[in-house]
Amino acid sequence: MWRIYRRAIGDLPIWRVMAKETGVNKSDSLFHSQNGGCFRPGMGVWAFPTFRFSVGTLDAPVITSAVREGWSVTLNWENDIDRPKAGNSDRVYVGYFYDTQPRAPQMLSCFGACRGDGTVTVDIPSAGQPDGTRLHLYLFFGNEMSNRFSPSVYIEV
Repeated sequence: MWRIYRRAIGDLPIWRVMAKETGVNKSDSLFHSQNGGCFRPGMGVWAFPTFRFSVGTLDAPVITSAVREGWSVTLNWENDIDRPKAGNSDRVYVGYFYDTQPRAPQMLSCFGACRGDGTVTVDIPSAGQPDGTRLHLYLFFGNEMSNRFSPSVYIEV
């Protein structure tokens, strides 16, 4: 799962940053210590709500609503004020799984969207999935330097 997950996030150093901050030698060890119980051998993720797409020290998002129309999903979150662990300019990321592909994590970088917006609309590629296939989404933020991230928050649509 680690190799497939790494392909989904590309160069984003989410787990490497957190491993360094917590003194863990390897980012894959941290990933598996956090997510190991969410996998079933040969099947992939089975406990989507407890899977952690991202970890970090930035404030986690608080999702207030999610609206899905076809493959387009609009997520809204609370955005009170600019805080030391939550900047209005933090970038928005959405990790996801199709319910039918629990071994294939995907991720969208929402260029142009930031925490201060309080909302983002993402178009999930249908990827040949049947209409209405459940989506498991993970909203999280990263700062402009990509050296701090928030924990992901799960929502199913």
